[in-house]
Amino acid sequence: MTNVVLIGAHGHGRVHLADLLARDHAGLLSLRGIADLRQPEPLPGIVFDTDAVRLMDRLRPDVVVIATPMHTHAELASHAMSSGAHVLLEKPPVTTLADHEHLLDVAARTRRHCQVGFQAFGSSVVRELISRVRAGELGDVRRISVAGCWYRDSAYYSRSAWAGRRAYGDGALANPFAHGLAIALRLAAPDPGTSLSMRAEPYRAYQIGTDDTMSARIDASTGVSVTVAVTLCARYEFEPYVKVFGSRGQATLWYTKDLLRVGSEEIAGDRVALIDDLITNLDADPGQDVLCSPLRAAYCFTSALAAIQDRPGEHAIPERYQRITPTGRTVAGIEDAVVAATEQGLLFSELNLPWAVKELT
Repeated sequence: MTNVVLIGAHGHGRVHLADLLARDHAGLLSLRGIADLRQPEPLPGIVFDTDAVRLMDRLRPDVVVIATPMHTHAELASHAMSSGAHVLLEKPPVTTLADHEHLLDVAARTRRHCQVGFQAFGSSVVRELISRVRAGELGDVRRISVAGCWYRDSAYYSRSAWAGRRAYGDGALANPFAHGLAIALRLAAPDPGTSLSMRAEPYRAYQIGTDDTMSARIDASTGVSVTVAVTLCARYEFEPYVKVFGSRGQATLWYTKDLLRVGSEEIAGDRVALIDDLITNLDADPGQDVLCSPLRAAYCFTSALAAIQDRPGEHAIPERYQRITPTGRTVAGIEDAVVAATEQGLLFSELNLPWAVKELT
């Protein structure tokens, strides 16, 4: 039986807690302990501690699931692997390349797996798209786009101390739309050694310390360009998607719905949970990248995220271009702008939007 410890049981950690309890009850694993600053509802037979390191040292679990704020990931994951545990680490894994490289070194030294919580990589249609692109079915791929229009109200940014704070790695691409960017970069830059150059335009409608609206263009040394346009200030939401433009065809992946369209063919997929994938492969060679979402494969994502973090601060979208209510903010016409940017491979400033600022690029 695989012994598991959960670090972080609130926020998104509640999802992990529910999943782990269900698997515990089904006899698929044993949830031995939970660490958090606040105790969840007491659970019989499960040890609770406010100190994650102390709990790991006491219980010596086989697997540690880490669902804490991003700035704590590197230290906790490093200690878990050094203590002999395999790790499921929530996304984004870390916010600097130095931390990413450190975790890769620890994983290699300890021979431990580190699975990153990009749930979309557990999807059969994500794997199908990657396979078809690499097989050349779409021809020569030179451009990939990521589009996303969601609405998040003011409460979204007051839910935790790190929400809405760039210093803690938050932002539209870093968190809610991270899966789309990770998929696009896995397609555009399959080798972690691929070099990237970026132009990024971070904007904010809310009075926060990070972006809630972003356009970016990432050029990989493979010759593939990734254009991203996303917002959390949409009045009319649609499911985010990744679109691949090839010389012999196009493919669109709605990764939250596990739906892929290649030409006129539509493929519905299913998913393997990342915790199940990790446990199934505990005895596999960690150097072979057998996991759905291994730490090594997220290197280019961290590279892009670090580049965004290093850019100048966000530009405030003037309120005359917003619709402001007591509970939230939306940006006028942002839905059309997101679609236009990703279809044409352009930044918001290149669409001549009245609130877009070229100096940010």
